[in-house]
Amino acid sequence: MFEAIKLLVGVISLIMVYRTITGNCNKYLAFAICAIWLRYFLSAFHTITYPPLIAGFSINALGSIGVAGLGLLLIPTAVFTLKKLFPFYVFFIAIAVSGFVNMQIPGTINVLVKWCYFLVLAGALFLSIRSQGQNETFKKLLVAFTMPVALQIASVFLGHAKATEADGSTSYIGGYNHEAAFSMIIVSFIFVIGLTKRKTIRFRTSLFTLAVFLLVLVNYRTAILTILPIAGVFYFTLVEQRLKPSQKAPILTVVTMLFAMVFFALSLAMQERFADVGLMLSNLDLILKAPRYFSEAEQDIMSSRVYIWSQYIDAFLNADTLNQVFGFGPDSWKQRFTLYAHNTFVSNIYEYGYLGFYSFIGVIFFTLLEAFSMYQKDLAKIVGLSIVGFLIMNLATMPLWNIEGLIFFAIVVGTVFSSSKQVDSNKTIATSTRVIGKGQAVI
Repeated sequence: MFEAIKLLVGVISLIMVYRTITGNCNKYLAFAICAIWLRYFLSAFHTITYPPLIAGFSINALGSIGVAGLGLLLIPTAVFTLKKLFPFYVFFIAIAVSGFVNMQIPGTINVLVKWCYFLVLAGALFLSIRSQGQNETFKKLLVAFTMPVALQIASVFLGHAKATEADGSTSYIGGYNHEAAFSMIIVSFIFVIGLTKRKTIRFRTSLFTLAVFLLVLVNYRTAILTILPIAGVFYFTLVEQRLKPSQKAPILTVVTMLFAMVFFALSLAMQERFADVGLMLSNLDLILKAPRYFSEAEQDIMSSRVYIWSQYIDAFLNADTLNQVFGFGPDSWKQRFTLYAHNTFVSNIYEYGYLGFYSFIGVIFFTLLEAFSMYQKDLAKIVGLSIVGFLIMNLATMPLWNIEGLIFFAIVVGTVFSSSKQVDSNKTIATSTRVIGKGQAVI
């Protein structure tokens, strides 16, 4: 029955997408909307789209390859020469070198295609925001989230739940395959709503609150930690904008206390789910402990995450110099471990070595610095703290391993680069993309 509901919602969402992109919508935004919608549509039918179909590629994988290829043809070449992308290219080169050194060619292609997907999507959003503005871009982008949000709401009312793989607790993910990937869809939805200004969309605050509630129902604790900074800034700014200067100090103090009380109440309500977080923080030395010395109780901390990290770190520290510098190669974990690292940083140092690890750190710090340097201070707070929350998530899972996580990161990067004080002085961007859509200037 729920599969039929998926198909019906998919058709309705496709009609909504069509109406949106055929309206006052530039072609780059239309591309971004269609790319994101397609990913969410295909992922909803995971029993069909996940198994290998042609030459080892699934329908989902073929869809991602198609989007990346089309994006490379659609996005002006000048966008890919932006100086701000240099740290990203250093990281991509580190991945390629690691793959070549270790002859992990299929894994290297797989990883680089994912990052190419990210690159074209970030470029499309960058051009759209520079053309039609942030509000118009994100208002229209919300239509791409119609299907997963509607399916999750339907799953709640119909009682269509899934037991989480970590501890068997209940997750409502709208019939999608895994709560980790689905949580990133809702995180992206929350982020896009948060980036729209007041009165841009109807019931903005109610929609944002609903999205936060839906993320709680996903029951993926790392994602919940990710949106805490976003939610805090959103509600704090919402109250601040309605106050006179003389009222701000006393009222915001009370609001801050209320936020603290709500956070404390939620912590108590979800104490069992987050108990391991405190236990892990009080035993950080376990991460560097050899896995063979872990007790059975220690192996269960954070749903075995700490134990998994120690296995990867131990293998890396006992590797030869070549592997420590260049890593074991993209997707090489599959040859040695049954589970992925559940930590982006641990995974990167194992697969790409010190070269890839530090280049990735460079990407993160550069993006974070650019975010806090955005000329719109209220936007800088939301985006900057969103990146901080996203980094927290990467400490306990690997959102950038999934296309859903890369979609979120592409939205963040596209926003940051389009709203920073200076976009590269590369004049070819202005000249090569002078007109898009219906005669709209890019810059």
